[in-house]
Amino acid sequence: MKKVNFLFIVIQFLFPVLVYSCSDEKEESEHQVRTQYTLTISASEGGSVTPDANGTYNQGATITVTAIPDEGYHFDRWEGTDNDYRPNGCWAGPGNCRAAITMNSNRDVIAFFQINSQ
Repeated sequence: MKKVNFLFIVIQFLFPVLVYSCSDEKEESEHQVRTQYTLTISASEGGSVTPDANGTYNQGATITVTAIPDEGYHFDRWEGTDNDYRPNGCWAGPGNCRAAITMNSNRDVIAFFQINSQ
């Protein structure tokens, strides 16, 4: 009889502690919200940017985009990327230029193109 009473007492006091501690951890993890930032990408006349990466991203995400000039134009520069640079610093195929964007704030990124001189 003493064994049954001891087991009953242990279950009666230990079970609520376990349930409370597990549910408390779950509630804390559900309330953790990641910081998110908005990325807006545009292109001047004479080209486009791929992929269409406009949207909301978690803090720390890195997005890579490529500027693609239209026929008769060439890529000139980026504004708003991690490292704004001119084509001689680009790392893509001829006439194209890639850029990395780390989401540590809301970002407005623009790709600029110029018409080819003949």
